[in-house]
Amino acid sequence: MPATDQLRRFSDAIVAAQRPIRILRAVNWDPAVHARFFRHDARELPRPENSPLGFDPADKVKELRTLKRQIRGKNPVESLLREKCDEFVLITRMLAARGTRRFYELSRHVFGDPRDRFPDHPADNLAIARLWAARPRARNEDATITAEEAARQVHELCAPYLGGKVKVMVRTRLTANAAAGATRVTLKKGAMFSPRQVCALAHHEGLWHVLTSMNGFAQPVLTVLGVGFPRHTESQEGGGIVAEFLTGYITDERYIELGERTIAVDMAARGADYLEVYRYLLARFQPQKAAQMCERVFRGGMVEGGAPFTKDVAYQRGYCRTFNFLRAALEGRDLDIVRAFLAGKMSVDEAELVRDLVEEGVCAGPVHLPAWFDDIDRLNAIVTHSVTMNRFSMPSISLYYARRRERRKAVAPEAVSEADAYDDEIESPAPQGEEGDEN
Repeated sequence: MPATDQLRRFSDAIVAAQRPIRILRAVNWDPAVHARFFRHDARELPRPENSPLGFDPADKVKELRTLKRQIRGKNPVESLLREKCDEFVLITRMLAARGTRRFYELSRHVFGDPRDRFPDHPADNLAIARLWAARPRARNEDATITAEEAARQVHELCAPYLGGKVKVMVRTRLTANAAAGATRVTLKKGAMFSPRQVCALAHHEGLWHVLTSMNGFAQPVLTVLGVGFPRHTESQEGGGIVAEFLTGYITDERYIELGERTIAVDMAARGADYLEVYRYLLARFQPQKAAQMCERVFRGGMVEGGAPFTKDVAYQRGYCRTFNFLRAALEGRDLDIVRAFLAGKMSVDEAELVRDLVEEGVCAGPVHLPAWFDDIDRLNAIVTHSVTMNRFSMPSISLYYARRRERRKAVAPEAVSEADAYDDEIESPAPQGEEGDEN
């Protein structure tokens, strides 16, 4: 391993080189685009205009390649730093290709494809999306909290975990209802939230995205963990959804939306234009929501179809892989690898390396820990429940109860005695000397 001061110099150089590269800022649409779309009764393709990148793509590629050539070591850390340079080259070229099919091709390399399979399981990402999209709608999800009030509540929830350093603000130009930077959470002006959504945002944006950024930038050597090791997006976005789940603030409404986003990306990749995808989503969501989800799919790409922005396909894969990573770690009684995963932005595949680097003194453990890490006993119980239920096949269980229903229907009502007909509802008395159920 090279001297830590050399690794720090390389790491800081990558952080500095990537600073003007802002993906979402470069692809998000101006709010006027949707206003115009609805003024024309949602019948014409929107006409977004790309904002200036703020840097010259050719110069940025040259800078990153020069930096990569300076990182010559054969060790795993320097290999990752070179990969990170390559990843930023891909992102730079992707942004330079906005409005073309090339944008989509590069987006697939950076964020993945709707039909990608899992590296540790033959499951299909699109199949998971369809499963989520088919879930029952959530109830009692009335959005009554303004963005300004939500911002106050998010700050109140996050500040104690982040040393009071997180900022929460409200701004207009935002595609999603919320986004996170290195030290701040931004909510979309005019958006409304339910109480559960406010808590979910706090744990996803503040106590996951901001938290891992702050932990990464606090590293004594590898400050690049503040912006992320290569291929970190999948685990970062999936980890945010896992945080919503572990803290109890997710509903099927959220799973439905995430699933439909991936389905929409797949439709666009196969040629559907903005209007076709919008009409598909309109069957399940309100017009403004459907348009917002469409923007996520088509921003940076081609509204005519065939070239979507594929970032949204990372959520299902990331959720499944991050949760399985946590399950495997806790099942193996390996809390150190979980702590390593929290030390910055990284893929679950790099957590083992980071744990080794913590032991070697190259990396430090996390300064801040998420709320779901407060109660390890509860996490272990969740894993116990999960691995227990894994032993049972849901299709087999469903078939068992379906057959029971069919057998009951097949029995002639007159042939069933009153006692038989209600046997499922009668509690048998406990035998002499025994008690009934208790906790």
